[in-house]
Amino acid sequence: MKASDIMTLGAATVTPESSLAEAIRCMADHRISALPVVERDGELRGIISEGDFFRKARGSFRLEAICDADQEVRTKILGSARVADLMSTELVTVDGDDLLADTVGLMERHGVKRLPVISHGKLIGLISRADILRAVLGV
Repeated sequence: MKASDIMTLGAATVTPESSLAEAIRCMADHRISALPVVERDGELRGIISEGDFFRKARGSFRLEAICDADQEVRTKILGSARVADLMSTELVTVDGDDLLADTVGLMERHGVKRLPVISHGKLIGLISRADILRAVLGV
């Protein structure tokens, strides 16, 4: 079995210029915990996950600082901070033709929960731990 056989096709994405509010909304709307960050031409630039909001404090964004702020302040901060401010750029990716066992090995070695799936330098999908477990079970 190959990575492309079980990946999520047409993964929701954001651009580096998207606001953090847009990223949060997109993750909530799709009930996912991470988004690939792509340029307008589809080139993968990074990934932003829920964990990035908790682990990183950069620029005007500090999650703990806005938790007790009123809605107007939160809206202003989340609307002005950009995905590029928090996204992870040191990416581990998998090619769509890579074997599933190799994909699992990559995830384990790098301690990641999901991998962008690339073909010819462009994002074609996302593969998560849940995708792999469903495939192993045969559902």
